[in-house]
Amino acid sequence: FSASAILVSVLLMTSCSQEATEQTSTPNTIPSDNTSIVDTNAVITGPYLALSSDEATVNEGESFTLDIEINDFPVSEGGAVTLRFNPAQIQVTTVSVDSNVWSFVNKDGQINNAEGTVSDILFSSYQGVSGDAKVATVEFRSIKNGTSEITLEESPVNPFASNGQKMVVSFKTTTVVAN
Repeated sequence: FSASAILVSVLLMTSCSQEATEQTSTPNTIPSDNTSIVDTNAVITGPYLALSSDEATVNEGESFTLDIEINDFPVSEGGAVTLRFNPAQIQVTTVSVDSNVWSFVNKDGQINNAEGTVSDILFSSYQGVSGDAKVATVEFRSIKNGTSEITLEESPVNPFASNGQKMVVSFKTTTVVAN
């Protein structure tokens, strides 16, 4: 090969690598430090997790439930998610993984209402689950008037998997308004 053919090959490989990186980015993923705001109006392509409603309006002191759901998933063995919320506005009372759907190893997560987290909600299925499905039901209680965002993020302990391979997923945010 000539030097110019090698140079063209290297430039082409670099260009393809950049395009692949740009195509697989997930702008709706909340970083572990929870510092960026998620654009809930952005179009999500590919698998994502969301709560069953983008917005909930409740009365102060009222209990309400939202389901964590997977959407547009290829066959997946499961994963784990951390839920974050404003503990001055809402609290979590219970979490229950849907064992009818996720029939292998499940964990309802660790509720920490002081920090506003439920960490490591683990769900798995030996046979795999695909498409749209309920992961868990979360019961909240509104404790003060105002607005709170509830966010989901992948647990670093148990990443999402499909056919034994790590799977990239996006997450949607839910807003709770308490009157």
